[in-house]
Amino acid sequence: MSNDSQQDQRSGAIEEDAIVVVFGASGDLAKKSTFPALYALLVEGLLPANTRILGYARSKMSDEKFDEQLFWKIRDDEKEGHIKANDAKKEEFKKMCKYVQGPYDKDEGFQGLEKEMRRIENEEFDGKRANRVFYLALPPSSFAQVSHMIKKNNYWSGKINRLVIEKPFGKDTEDCRAMMDSIAEDWKEDEIYRIDHYLGEEMIRAIYHLRFANRFIEPLLNREHVESISVVMKEKFGAEGRGGYFDEFGMIRDVGQNHLLQAISILTMDPPDSMDNDSMRDNKVDVLKSIPPIENSDLVLGQYAEGDGKKSYVDDETVPDNSKTATFAQWAMKIDNERWKGVPVLVKCGKALDEGIMTMTFNFKAPKHNVFNVSAPSALVVRLNPEPAIYFKTNLLKPLSKGSESISDEMKYTVPGRKVAGDKLAYEVVIGNVFKGDQSGFVREDEVIASWEIFTPLLRYIEGPNGPTPVKYAYGSHGPEEQFEFEKRFNLPVDQ
Repeated sequence: MSNDSQQDQRSGAIEEDAIVVVFGASGDLAKKSTFPALYALLVEGLLPANTRILGYARSKMSDEKFDEQLFWKIRDDEKEGHIKANDAKKEEFKKMCKYVQGPYDKDEGFQGLEKEMRRIENEEFDGKRANRVFYLALPPSSFAQVSHMIKKNNYWSGKINRLVIEKPFGKDTEDCRAMMDSIAEDWKEDEIYRIDHYLGEEMIRAIYHLRFANRFIEPLLNREHVESISVVMKEKFGAEGRGGYFDEFGMIRDVGQNHLLQAISILTMDPPDSMDNDSMRDNKVDVLKSIPPIENSDLVLGQYAEGDGKKSYVDDETVPDNSKTATFAQWAMKIDNERWKGVPVLVKCGKALDEGIMTMTFNFKAPKHNVFNVSAPSALVVRLNPEPAIYFKTNLLKPLSKGSESISDEMKYTVPGRKVAGDKLAYEVVIGNVFKGDQSGFVREDEVIASWEIFTPLLRYIEGPNGPTPVKYAYGSHGPEEQFEFEKRFNLPVDQ
């Protein structure tokens, strides 16, 4: 088989005869996201014909326990009215799924998995070899080892094989390169699907249509018209229940280097020639490579203390008493290209704050001829939470005014029936695209490396011996007071 035909096969759609193996099947990610998304794809008729699903983990698990793992989130969503109960589809899904117990570091475990896959092919697929999707719902430290074991024991070269891994992809540039290099020894780039589920979020995907399906929008998005760009992600909850994981990674690694930087790259990249796998990702990489490392001085860090009847971050039993891990981070970025040079990008993210909100805003410059002396800046806003929407903040004539008084108002598009954005639909989209062979919503290796190069020097400063100590803020407050002085440096509107 020629190299071209091998690549065509690797990148084609899986339309039938698929075995999906979910590694880490006993963990929270599989329970809360992976299995519910696979079930939703079944209900919507979007799984390949003749699909079987194997859960694999080290834990011993009875059929009853695996059933609970499969349907825990689905049943919860039914109770809350998020999805319609469908006993027939649940029974069908249950019959599609089986649990295989085994280690992640011994050949015999993967050989046992292969034996079960061969049984399915022989008994349920009439002896035909299946296409194989390997979903690693595992800690990143396991990716290299497990992907090697899969290639050694479970890869079938006559069919499509896909390896799906979840962020975070390493902890810094060096760690990421080592992980990517190790996986690349066994897997081709077009077989690897790196999930950042934010790329499946409805309002993130809506940015493409907003920018590239409307001729009047794109000419506004450049340094001539935009004063600043702000990205805000505030969460009302703390790190409760995730203290062990969160303390290892911190706020910047948890959402900044991945979710929020993905959003920024989509907001600011040049228009692609097409929406195919590489044209769009090439332009995202170009804009990431034009962002220099963040300056140490362009940073505010905070850590929540007790408040609102809740414990402080360090009072969590899974967090070290002397932890300096930030639960609030704010920084400024620069984009050194012709389109955006001189336009600051201000990013704010934090836990245990006064509201849950996610917005991305282009703040426009004041009119060249400000004849109405307006002070409220106009803006284009993409809001994920609450109530997903896209809207312009504009200055208009005050209704029924007998003079020329202006008011600030909104021209808005909202998503019908959506009160909050969530990762349920996002995971359906990204896993569905794994079957389609559409990599446009996944992260390419050079894209991951470029994103780490922006943050690695800053992270080394933060975690070094002379790194800053996060300032305290009360649980349920608006965060550190220092954020407001920081924003004044960049003339950011006060409501951002």
